[in-house]
Amino acid sequence: MKKHFSHPHPLKLYCVSPDEEYEADVVCSGCEQALIPAADPVYTCTERDCEFFLHKSCSELARHMEHKSHTGHELTLLSEPPERSIYYNCNACGDLINGFSFRCINKSCHEEEEDFKLHVKCAFLAESVDSKAHKHTLSVEYYNSSTEETTTNMVLCDVCEYCLTEGYWFYGCKECHFRTHLVCAITADGPPDEAKEAEAEAEEEEEEVEEEEEDLEGLTDEQRLMLARIKAQDQMAMLQFQMQMAQLNAQSISNLFRF
Repeated sequence: MKKHFSHPHPLKLYCVSPDEEYEADVVCSGCEQALIPAADPVYTCTERDCEFFLHKSCSELARHMEHKSHTGHELTLLSEPPERSIYYNCNACGDLINGFSFRCINKSCHEEEEDFKLHVKCAFLAESVDSKAHKHTLSVEYYNSSTEETTTNMVLCDVCEYCLTEGYWFYGCKECHFRTHLVCAITADGPPDEAKEAEAEAEEEEEEVEEEEEDLEGLTDEQRLMLARIKAQDQMAMLQFQMQMAQLNAQSISNLFRF
């Protein structure tokens, strides 16, 4: 039996065979990651109907730590978000924290309205990774509002092509100006391949042409001419609509500057 500060009931170490699996939605109450008992034994609550699970490694986390991303202040391990915390999100990835967190409780941080906290998984994130998404080793970049080099506003992830949100960490290669979300660097199946994308687009265009040719089979010349006229009229109508919208937008902008 084990007592842990994060839970009121005694815990029992549970080791299972590699063949046994937990439900996909059952996660560790500490790191919020899936339970993989074969790799890391799990503590379970001894009370009936109490669904508390804790990786053995999470039960052994130090109560205090220092981190490069927040120098000068020690981070304290909390078992749950503080009371009255409406949006308790991680300063590394931006996701909500529902389990354990490492948080700065230094008064000067809170006086400056800087509530710094990290997921357990983010606190121990590797400083560099070899990703399938890029030929070079990627290094984690901690956000620092005082330097422009780490600002990621309006920069796209080179893996998923979604925006890197300003203020959060990312993995990058400075030599190639390659940047990616933390999770994308780890889960990528391979490097972005522009040639494959172009090839896929070309195949789609060929399929559309083939479908059009199939639609024309069996039609007379007069019927084909009629279809061509209809398509031309549709394209002309679309062009006229786009021109009208552009004129309305230009007029709206012009009206704004009159006041």
